[in-house]
Amino acid sequence: MKRLAFMTLALSVAAGASAQSIDAPKVVVPDKLADYWVLINSSVEADVPNIAKNINTPGCAAVSFVVDKNGSTSQIKVQRVVPAGDLGKIAQSMAKHMRFEPTVANSARGRVFSWLIFPFNSPADADARSAMMKPCAIDKLGWEDR
Repeated sequence: MKRLAFMTLALSVAAGASAQSIDAPKVVVPDKLADYWVLINSSVEADVPNIAKNINTPGCAAVSFVVDKNGSTSQIKVQRVVPAGDLGKIAQSMAKHMRFEPTVANSARGRVFSWLIFPFNSPADADARSAMMKPCAIDKLGWEDR
């Protein structure tokens, strides 16, 4: 009987520790991401294939990710790509190489879930660039969208 009680207690403690380690991060819209984490890369590397569909076409990709306590990204997911093709894979690799530092307001290094739009082959004109990125805009994502 004592052994069963000990095993039950051990399992409940392990389950509690496991639940704490996978707590959902705070969902932060892109406009507020800099209130928690600041991108420190001066440029971001990307794995670009030599041949890919629509690689030279103007387009965009919306990518969601988690900024972890150490400032790296994880749980990267391509949410939207316009036009259809391989730009999403490139954007995903860019998100993988992003590095962040916490702001003073986020001194506890709280994890956040957010998303960004990566432009590709964008026109020089600001209005044309904005119009090109508009199809990738995402108003809202939740943790369940990861």
